[in-house]
Amino acid sequence: MTSAHSASLLPEVMSKVANLDPASLAAVHRFLSRLELAQLTEEIQDDAEVLRAAGKLENSLIESAVREHRKSHPYAG
Repeated sequence: MTSAHSASLLPEVMSKVANLDPASLAAVHRFLSRLELAQLTEEIQDDAEVLRAAGKLENSLIESAVREHRKSHPYAG
């Protein structure tokens, strides 16, 4: 979908949303939250794959980073 087409849809979508009953509005909110979660999950997975390919997500590096963090931020106990 082009940006121009998306922009032309916005007033129509906003008008429909503005006229929803509370239950329908809540359903739209849940849908949008799930959509956002799916988009963020995909973005994180893509970024992780780039890091993995660059060797930056090796277990030894992660374990070392966790140890360093714990040294400077010790947990109570």
